This record gives sequence, structure tokens and C-alpha cells, in this order.
Amino acid sequence: MIIRYLSTLLFTCVPVLIYAEQTVIKNYEDARDNYFYSELYINNIGESLYCGLSRPINVGGGRSLEHVYPADWMASEHGCENRNTCNVEKYKHAEADLHNLWIAVKSINSSRSDELYGEIEGERRFVYCQEFERTYSPNPVLVEPRDSVKGNIARSLFYMYSEYGYSLRGMLPMLKRWNRLDPPGEHEHWRNDRIFVLQGTRNKFIDNYFLGNSL
Repeated sequence: MIIRYLSTLLFTCVPVLIYAEQTVIKNYEDARDNYFYSELYINNIGESLYCGLSRPINVGGGRSLEHVYPADWMASEHGCENRNTCNVEKYKHAEADLHNLWIAVKSINSSRSDELYGEIEGERRFVYCQEFERTYSPNPVLVEPRDSVKGNIARSLFYMYSEYGYSLRGMLPMLKRWNRLDPPGEHEHWRNDRIFVLQGTRNKFIDNYFLGNSL
């Protein structure tokens, strides 16, 4: 785990990890236009979260940005009707937080929408994204990501719960299981370090993934 050092007034080096609501990036548009593709996932690096497709993405309408913790959920946490009518400053910071933003195939992003994550048997629907599963019956509609990113998703959601106080909507027991089964890999650690450089905050559930078990 990379530890950043800040000098105290006594010039003693003390290890400091910064975990908090990000306040550097103004809103989602700022994150999308000035940070995500130009500073984080530059030169076509990165793959789509749900499908594992390398960029450039030429199926399903191309690439898009996925809020793992949906923006409409965030807006409702602040008493807003939806993301388009929410002018609360904390909401703006949350919707722009790079720890919650991932590359996605546009059509898969639309299919996920703001549905809950779950565990599903035999509901594969997309030729180009065989491991993304979704139910189509109400009460509730569920989506299930591929196994290799379930931990990534769990830790993004833990972060939004911990740093912004957002509800996990009954998913916590499942997410804790996903966190245990899919520990952080090299890419997730790289991403955490890079986001720290860009917005000044880290995801502590990546730095120490055992923390997720104590939620």
C-alpha cells in the first residue's frame, strides 16, 4: 500500500492517508470532460466494466461512463427529485467522484440504469456482453456483473457509503461477500493511486480491503 507523507510543524514525517468527500472536481460534466478520459484513462487504456471489452469500443453504441452508485440514487439521498434537478453541492461532488465512475458500453450502461445489483441464474441477454445478467421482471429488477469485477463494484459502493453516507439499499451482505471473493488487483490499486493524484482522496477499501468485512 502506498503511503503519502506530510510534514508536521516539527518537520516530523507522519503517514497520512486522505479519505473524504472529494471537492476538487466540480460536477459530472467536469469529471467527464476534464478528468476521466484526459487524465485517468488516457490513450484508450482501460476496459469496459461489465463486458471486459478493450477500447475503442465499437459495439452497443460505444463507450459511456457508469456511476456504479447511480446518480439518481445520490440525488434522492439529498431530497432531490432526480439528478437533473439536484443543485446540492455535496451531490455535485459525489456525482463527479472518480472512485465511482467506470468505463461502460453505452447499451449496457442503459440496461443497468439505476437497478440494484444481485445474483441471478441464467439471464444472459447480450451477445457482446455474455457475463452481464439482468432480470426483466419487476419487484425488483436486478443486474449481475461478471465475477472478475464484483469486488471492484463492492469497493466503489463501500466508498460512497463511507465517504458520503449513502444507503447501500440492502445490498451490504452480498457486497461483503463479493469483496472477499474478488480482492483488489493491480489495476484497481493503480486506479486508486491515480485518482488520489487527480482529486486528492483515496478509497480505503482498496488500500485495506479487509475493512469491507467490518461494515
